[in-house]
Amino acid sequence: MKKDKAGALDEEEKRQPTEPAAKRMKQEITMPKKAKYRMRAHINPLNEVTYPVPFSPAHVDWSVHYPLFFHGTPEQNLLMFDNTNKHPITYSEAPLKDNEKKVETVDCGCGYGGLLIRLAEFNTDTLMLGMEIRPKVINFVTEKIRALRHKAEHKMYNNIAVLHTNTMKTLTNYFRKEQLSKLYFCFPDPHFKKQNFRRRIINENILSEYAFVLKEGGMIYTVTDVKDLFDWNVRMLESHPMFQRVPNEQLEGDEYVDAMVNHTDESKKVTRKGGNKYWAVYKKVTQF
Repeated sequence: MKKDKAGALDEEEKRQPTEPAAKRMKQEITMPKKAKYRMRAHINPLNEVTYPVPFSPAHVDWSVHYPLFFHGTPEQNLLMFDNTNKHPITYSEAPLKDNEKKVETVDCGCGYGGLLIRLAEFNTDTLMLGMEIRPKVINFVTEKIRALRHKAEHKMYNNIAVLHTNTMKTLTNYFRKEQLSKLYFCFPDPHFKKQNFRRRIINENILSEYAFVLKEGGMIYTVTDVKDLFDWNVRMLESHPMFQRVPNEQLEGDEYVDAMVNHTDESKKVTRKGGNKYWAVYKKVTQF
């Protein structure tokens, strides 16, 4: 069957799912087991990108990730596309029609998806995306979102999705200027060796890209259990003219901070081990 964009079928074919997809939907939908999807935590983000990347944000069809927000059907809501070999995406070669509904929240390095799932439990309307460099981990989150949508009878979790990609290299291929409201960086790889500091996801070479995709007043949320990395993150963000720290006391009881600090898979692991968590929130400003 011919696909015209980002894994989406043409109008005639949209009426029926693809044969493999239909076969998957007939199978019992169950929660995936994390043990089957584990892979090593450290991947060099400076490596060459070898998987599909859209030419620009105009070439991304978000309807395949959030079908019910684009007049899709419950059947389409269980067809998953995450840019892995298991759930591939073919990006459009031509710009697509712009839609008013756009992704606003991104979890950069979303891991096993705990943050996205928690956010979707109290924010059901904002489109949120997880980006992760490890394909097997993305497959786990994809299958979990699919199972959650099915279990909730399509009443929840329809606004979250994940993609296999490298945030440090492809962010502006997916998002327009001043499109996003929130960027999360939860327990990123510390890259302890000095020669690898340039691999850190928050560094002076990439902060301007984050500022580019964030709206004025948009937020960067960051948390880690590594004090040296926290100090680095603060130093990098403080040195950038377009980011201003929001005092922690102003964020007491904030459910978005709580989701980051207490509901990601890594944060729960740190809690179990009795470790410390260091977090900060920064706001994009344009008036210096």
